[in-house]
Amino acid sequence: MSISIRTQSRTRDTRRRRRKKTPDKETLLRVEWLNWLVEKYGADVVADWQDPPVRFEEWKAARELSAHEAA
Repeated sequence: MSISIRTQSRTRDTRRRRRKKTPDKETLLRVEWLNWLVEKYGADVVADWQDPPVRFEEWKAARELSAHEAA
């Protein structure tokens, strides 16, 4: 087993950081929909569902319609 000894110090850090990925717009909408379900029905009820009573597509259409009417 050999021990390596560095005789010269590093002049700069050679490691590179990866850029942070920004989530897709659709992903952010799904997170907002899930938060809305939890606020409206409660976390315990939402955890027991197999299929939510309001699907994502229906919620998204209603949200866009209300935003259009408000403008």
